[in-house]
Amino acid sequence: MARPAHSTMAMALVLGVLGACGTSRTGRETAVTVPADAPASDADRAWLTTTHQDDLADVQYGGLAQRKGVTAAVRHAGRVLAAEHAALDAKLLHVANALGAGLPRSQRAGQFAVARRLEKETGSRFDRDFVNVVIDAHEKALARTEEEVRGGSSPAVIALARTALPALREHLTMLRGADPVG
Repeated sequence: MARPAHSTMAMALVLGVLGACGTSRTGRETAVTVPADAPASDADRAWLTTTHQDDLADVQYGGLAQRKGVTAAVRHAGRVLAAEHAALDAKLLHVANALGAGLPRSQRAGQFAVARRLEKETGSRFDRDFVNVVIDAHEKALARTEEEVRGGSSPAVIALARTALPALREHLTMLRGADPVG
């Protein structure tokens, strides 16, 4: 069956975007050769939605850590998370738009509640809670992303998930190192 011209152009855009995001911040290349004709499944769309909402939350949490963090490690983690999740989300939005996958405009209600709680905390309590919350979120995101890479159906979504894995792993390492004592 022939693809409509706009669908073919959209997939070319997706693959171009993914080509531009083929390196992690450590410079490791992520090469992906995929056919451009597999549609996004419900599971692919769910990964896009969840990851988008996680990115929005991590940008917000990162901003709080930059502003409220007591330790330099927490403030640094906040800067990295805010910048890198904003960049990942920009790529994700391009892929979702090209695939016609509508995404929510905001994070989940539970993520808003966490942000409100963090906003009220101060000192070392903020640092501990921030690190614990974001480690837990990144462990779950890593598991979901690995599952998308193994079982996704859309080559564009799988490629995006594959490019996200190194950053998620690096974030976990960084956050574990930023865990305040006490």
